[in-house]
Amino acid sequence: MAKGKYRTLVKLLILAPYLILLYILQATVFTRVTLMGVKPLLLPMAVAGVAMFFGRTDGGVFGLFAGMLMDLSYNQATVQFTLLLTLLGILLGMLSDTVLVQGFPSFLVSALLGLFLVSAYQALSLVVLRGAPLRLTAAIGLRQSLYSLIFTIPVYYISRFLCRVMGAGRGI
Repeated sequence: MAKGKYRTLVKLLILAPYLILLYILQATVFTRVTLMGVKPLLLPMAVAGVAMFFGRTDGGVFGLFAGMLMDLSYNQATVQFTLLLTLLGILLGMLSDTVLVQGFPSFLVSALLGLFLVSAYQALSLVVLRGAPLRLTAAIGLRQSLYSLIFTIPVYYISRFLCRVMGAGRGI
């Protein structure tokens, strides 16, 4: 019992700074570094990495906190990103536990899925709430997802490294 509590605390001490670092980068640094008028998203990719290497429970919890931070950074009173990233972490963790092989190609597909889901949500909310043209918002979401993919390699290797430090995962 004490071993499980210790392991949870160590996970928290390792994953919390990772989440905070990515949040700070996404919310401050990358808001100033735009390409084609869009800013990259790091947190959905981090959720994909944690879900892939740590499993569905840790992926869901990490997604919960990443979603809360995304809701804060977009200055929303609602919990849409909190729910979306939590479900994404659970789903990708389940896929990683059953179907996906742990490796960069699977991570790339998972990160792309997460980015497309977040971009699709952002586009649809602009269409529904503000009456923006769907074609324009879809193009912006696609550009944002593709720009964010530039950062898949560092996020993949950091997620994999953290998993190895923890000794978690399925024998990577």
